[in-house]
Amino acid sequence: MDPHTCHQCGAQIASDEQFCPNCGAFIDPLAAPGRQRGDNVISVGSDRGYEEFALGTPPPPDDPPPVERSQPAGKTIACPSCGAANPPKNRHCQECGARLSQMPLPTAPRPAVQASAGVRAALAISGLLFAVIVVALLFNVFGGDETPTSTTPVASETTQPGIVEPGQIQIIRTDCSPEPVGSFVCGNLVDDADTEFQVDWLEKPEGESVVIRLTFPTPTTVQQIRWRNIADDTRFRQNYRARGLVITANNNPAELPKELEDIPGQQDFAFAAVNSNWIEFEIQTAWNAEVRDGNAFDELAIVEITVIGRPGTVG
Repeated sequence: MDPHTCHQCGAQIASDEQFCPNCGAFIDPLAAPGRQRGDNVISVGSDRGYEEFALGTPPPPDDPPPVERSQPAGKTIACPSCGAANPPKNRHCQECGARLSQMPLPTAPRPAVQASAGVRAALAISGLLFAVIVVALLFNVFGGDETPTSTTPVASETTQPGIVEPGQIQIIRTDCSPEPVGSFVCGNLVDDADTEFQVDWLEKPEGESVVIRLTFPTPTTVQQIRWRNIADDTRFRQNYRARGLVITANNNPAELPKELEDIPGQQDFAFAAVNSNWIEFEIQTAWNAEVRDGNAFDELAIVEITVIGRPGTVG
């Protein structure tokens, strides 16, 4: 059979090849030059060749023994599909058309990602911020021990003006009625000493009270009263002791009735007055004197009266 041309790529193909060794296209033996299509039937022999015969003619003789095809000289490539030997120049098997080379086809590299203007701006800002942070850290490490400049704010050591913690209020005048006994004068109530104020409880007119008024230098907000009796229990019991009080202050219409405890020493109690110039204690009743060590006295004794508060508002 004569060689013919591949209808796919134009390569020259041997007459006995069914597939183009260059592109792997199937070769139709009836379409080869010199062949005529008609009412013929194609019979495939064992050597994979094609023969024509007309209808009504006797069947062809038995297949001739296979003709061994000569192998091309030099190195050959075995078909991975049918095992046929192919010349090294073939890309496809000349027997079955399978692709001979199984290597992956080369692919184009992925295009580099193009950053948009916004992304580039964000990256630039991030880099600038990172640089600023690094500089600040270095400054703190190497310059943290330096003395602060005059522009560094310094916390004020003064307290907020107008706020005064409660404390003992100064007394500029004391008035007592009836008159005290001897040297146990009314001023002893505010001298911060252990000297006493005493008044004869039994000699005062019946039904009258002992009145003590303490005057402040400026309007004062009163919060607490600290009352101090004789600390020694024997001497404390030998005298009369203040019991029932009524406490008043100017600019403060409310009166506070208060019953003191019958105990030696100090006792504190609350009393509220705002912008007062004085405070007054009216002693209406007293705890009776008791005989101790064979003695009991007629005098009512008080050691100290302390007023706790803060300066009031002016105006």
